[in-house]
Amino acid sequence: MSVGEVGGKRERTRALLLLSSAQQFAKHGYNGVSIDLLAKAAKLSKGALYDHFKSKEDIYIQSTSHYLVSVLKTIKPSDVEKGLNAEQALFLYLGKFLELLHNDWVARRLVLRVITESTGENVQAIARKVLTEPFEYTASLLSAFRPELDAEEHLFSFYCNAILREDFKGVIGALSPNVGALTDSDALLDHFRKVWA
Repeated sequence: MSVGEVGGKRERTRALLLLSSAQQFAKHGYNGVSIDLLAKAAKLSKGALYDHFKSKEDIYIQSTSHYLVSVLKTIKPSDVEKGLNAEQALFLYLGKFLELLHNDWVARRLVLRVITESTGENVQAIARKVLTEPFEYTASLLSAFRPELDAEEHLFSFYCNAILREDFKGVIGALSPNVGALTDSDALLDHFRKVWA
């Protein structure tokens, strides 16, 4: 066996661990996951996990960051999109973000769990690695489009709605049937278009 094959197998094992761990953290949350569960889900020994990661927290930070970086790359603005005016670029990006959350339950649940369950250090590590760039990008677009608004405050409102809406569809419909339409991506974008008009 050559050195390249060993490195290739090690990288494939690490990729498998990152993916299966991200799925487990999305499904069960940080506190609902054990090293045993992560090893079982990846069909590896606990020793194999510790060969790649220092601790459960290390696996959490790396798997969550890796997964979210990968999926957020898919909606990163193209050169053509960068040429749009701020309003067009903003709503195009936010629409792609909503579609991503709707179509990828792991990404949506990871973001939700990072926000609601992680320790301060975990959130800061993941936010710096993953969430800062898209947030700053959309904040710069909203600031250019509507400079009189507090872009960060308005975007926190948007992102909270975007992240929570899938989980709250039933509750929203039961509590306020008129607001139930906001569970649809297009309706949510239209709502924020009106707010930011």
